Amino acid sequence: MPSVDVIIPCYRYADFLAESVGSVLATEECDVRVLILDDASPDHTPDVAEALRRADSRVEYVRHATNHGHIATYNEGLAWARAECLLLLSADDFVTPGALSRAAHLLHERQDLTMAYGPFLSVEEGRPRPAMPSADRDAAHVVYDTRQFFALNRVINPIHTSTAVVRTAVQHRVGGYRPELTHSGDQEMWLRLALRGPVARIDRPQGVWRQHGSNMSSYYYEEMLRDIDQRRRMFDSVFDDPEAACIADMKAEMRLGLAMSAVRHASQPFDRGDVAGARAMMAQAAGISPAVRRTRVWWLQRAKMAMGPRAWQAMRPVITRRLGLSLGRFVTPIERPDAV
Repeated sequence: MPSVDVIIPCYRYADFLAESVGSVLATEECDVRVLILDDASPDHTPDVAEALRRADSRVEYVRHATNHGHIATYNEGLAWARAECLLLLSADDFVTPGALSRAAHLLHERQDLTMAYGPFLSVEEGRPRPAMPSADRDAAHVVYDTRQFFALNRVINPIHTSTAVVRTAVQHRVGGYRPELTHSGDQEMWLRLALRGPVARIDRPQGVWRQHGSNMSSYYYEEMLRDIDQRRRMFDSVFDDPEAACIADMKAEMRLGLAMSAVRHASQPFDRGDVAGARAMMAQAAGISPAVRRTRVWWLQRAKMAMGPRAWQAMRPVITRRLGLSLGRFVTPIERPDAV
């Protein structure tokens, strides 16, 4: 029977921890262990974690005396794992029924795979929860080779962390998260793993992202410049990997995709009236890849800024109708990963 070790870093998420751990322990047809890594949470995480540990021998609990930060905590958990597969699961997220079994059995059957993931569901406090998928293991999947998977990552990170089940031996071989990539470490890790073998996408919701005000990934447009720069550094780091020699020709394409993403992101400050912020993001995009100046999305954004926010809002329906465009394709400020 395949096995999965699940690392659950926790900082101030005591109220969500029991559901996160419970979703893992409910797994059938797969051996699981859970490590709760409490990064010196100031809330009642110790009470919840100790109760979970006492209730089930598959749960281990470690509390830091001082805050280590999320990268060091992640790497501590990765070093602990010894099962065939592992999952790094935020304490405010949880897995869907059967998710771990589906991924672990697929990785067990396909020894060439480095990782299996799937789409995710999102829940928001105060709103009805989406229906969860059935727990059965029968689900279609598609396998991407290294080049195909890099192409998927050209503009966005297609994987939500709650769904990414990794082959432990490969994880230990590639090492832990880069301390300098605090905002883009997940995507950099997926790409590093994909350099070592194919990746499978399971056609079933595999994880649940909980949306709330204290998400570590909450996005503020003032931080976009830093986030985009982190993604540029992430691509540079990946292509410095000796294993990336076989796809070195994709580097320019990846940088262009990131530059186009930055241009799209410029819509958010622009729509709020911050034309200077939008121009700064456009300049950053051109610095990442000068080729972005020849793209349609670049010229549309330039035209918008020439008109100004008020004129653009007035002319937007006419321009959209005349050009036959879906404006969302060009101006959506935030790209999301593989959501259902």
